[in-house]
Amino acid sequence: MEITKKITSAEFEKLLEENPAVLIYFYQESCGVCKILFPKVKELIEQDFPKMEMLVFEAIQNKELAAQLRMLSVPGIMIFFEGKEFFRSNGLVTTGELRAKIGRLYEMFF
Repeated sequence: MEITKKITSAEFEKLLEENPAVLIYFYQESCGVCKILFPKVKELIEQDFPKMEMLVFEAIQNKELAAQLRMLSVPGIMIFFEGKEFFRSNGLVTTGELRAKIGRLYEMFF
């Protein structure tokens, strides 16, 4: 789901509590890599990891949250299982790397 508003830390924590597996994707409109990577990551999650929720945040709009999570560059990707962070990437990451990181944990949880 794309979060189109600024959210608080409490709202973010609630989203993590409500979803056992979450991929967070921070982007900026002016980021070319973000625009290229996003559809690939979205397709990966939808096809290979259907029980995982993908939350999309515009980084400038949610700069306080990004700062609290130490997301210092975009695209920024974080993976949470049961509210705990298991993986993060600031900048470019391949879908193969994401598939490998998510797959092992996804199989353990589901």
